Amino acid sequence: MHEMGIVQSMMEIIEQQARLYRAKRVVKVSLEFGALTAVMPSAVEFAFTILSQGGIADGAELDIKIIPIKVHCIECGRETVLEEYQPYCPVCSAAAPMIVQGRDEMRIASLEIEDSDE
Repeated sequence: MHEMGIVQSMMEIIEQQARLYRAKRVVKVSLEFGALTAVMPSAVEFAFTILSQGGIADGAELDIKIIPIKVHCIECGRETVLEEYQPYCPVCSAAAPMIVQGRDEMRIASLEIEDSDE
């Protein structure tokens, strides 16, 4: 389950940002993953629950967005959003359209924090 390693790296960033902004706790975490990363949201949720226990993000709401695959065809110039990757343009059938979205995105889109009482 590669999600555990991904979430562990993200937790380090979340904790670093929370310290930077002197957060009392993290209330909500929004994550985005490209569809082709093959990340399973349920596995991310499980890893987040385990790895956040006892930390600043313990109990935080988790919002996961999967960014759809979008391709651009050099032949016909069309951009198309795909449900599943296919190695040809769904409009003109030209080979190998360029993937412009949904390939390798993995990011913390936003954090909602509770300010410290200091």
